[in-house]
Amino acid sequence: MKKRYVLAALAAMVVLAGCGGKASTDNTDTQNTQDAQDDSAAASMDDDELSELDPEFSQDLESNEEIDAVDDTEETALDPITPSDYLVKNASDYVTIGDYSDVEVTKYTYEITDDMVQEEIQEELESYSEEESTNAPSEDGNIVYMNLTATVDGEAGDEEETFIILGQEEYGAEFDEKLTGVSAGDQLDFSVTYGDDTWQEDWQGKTVDFKVEVTDVTKSNTPEYNDDYVKNNTDYDTKADYEAAVKENLQQSYDEQSTYDAEEELITACVAKTEFTGEYPDALFESCKEEVLSGYTMFMEDGEEVSDVLEMFGVSESDIEEEAKNLVNRRLFIAAYVQANNVEVTEEEYVDYVKEYAAYYGETAADFEALYTRETIVNALYESKVTGLLMEQAKVTEVPYTADTYGDEESDDAENIDDMEMVEEGEGGIGE
Repeated sequence: MKKRYVLAALAAMVVLAGCGGKASTDNTDTQNTQDAQDDSAAASMDDDELSELDPEFSQDLESNEEIDAVDDTEETALDPITPSDYLVKNASDYVTIGDYSDVEVTKYTYEITDDMVQEEIQEELESYSEEESTNAPSEDGNIVYMNLTATVDGEAGDEEETFIILGQEEYGAEFDEKLTGVSAGDQLDFSVTYGDDTWQEDWQGKTVDFKVEVTDVTKSNTPEYNDDYVKNNTDYDTKADYEAAVKENLQQSYDEQSTYDAEEELITACVAKTEFTGEYPDALFESCKEEVLSGYTMFMEDGEEVSDVLEMFGVSESDIEEEAKNLVNRRLFIAAYVQANNVEVTEEEYVDYVKEYAAYYGETAADFEALYTRETIVNALYESKVTGLLMEQAKVTEVPYTADTYGDEESDDAENIDDMEMVEEGEGGIGE
């Protein structure tokens, strides 16, 4: 299994961290209970930590090189571990596994086109762009900085320092039109009537009065794409070599994403074919719910409440409950399948796994283990093994995508690997 999508699975398991772990505290010895308590504080991750696990399609070729392994002299020995201790115990009390030999899975194949390569290179060029204030009136592509006050139903909001990129229509096409042809120092008062499809819920179906003070207008100076750019900013000497490398990396990324998506589809289908009693350890559900919430609360800012973030995502308490139930089902299914089929993760496999990925991210093994927790890592390993066994039995149909579907599919794939989406896996069982 490739690092890119294995770590996507690990990212999902971070959201799941504690689900099996806290369940194991009810079923394992005192030492394992203490391990889970010691590790629980490390389960919360900030945006930067989660972004490390996100398998983006846009890649910086240089960043794809593996980080050199941490010097062995800096390593701290890992405590002994029996991986099976971290699974849900007696999973067969809650789950009856089925026959998964006829599960059908679609695996998409992708042909990397020249247009895709050039789009990737253009994104790379834009990352080297530099902003420059312009005295000319604003035009499409310019960045307009402003102090903005929006008044809805006669109630004025707080003045906000913000910016828009003309042409992206973040606040709608009419708003962009009003900010076209302006310069720093201009002050505008205007109104825009929004339909029900605007992303700003408070503005849907209403007329919003805007007060705008333009503070700056800038343009982006994007470097010219030529051999000099390639030599100065990449590990290649010519455009041809660089483009070949971009194409190879894109192909690898799409292939790995395709495999990951197929495996997620497989697990979801297998959970749907599994019989659940509807019972489960209370601690398992509560910890799964906590982890579902942590996937949202990582976006909290100072002074915000959990309810504020959930409202921002349009998520209700019942949505959280349903996501938690899906996580419970998935964890129970994996544990039941492991126990019924004598699937084993050895201590050696666990240690090798931790050391490999710790080196990949430039961490010591001990720090990596503390960050992602034993429960998270163990369950990622077991799920990887179970998925591999199920994939050998599955009826996999490869379906090629045509060039005109790439844009939408890439967007969909990016969402599929987003942590918010991955916590919704699994059907059947609890809650039906």
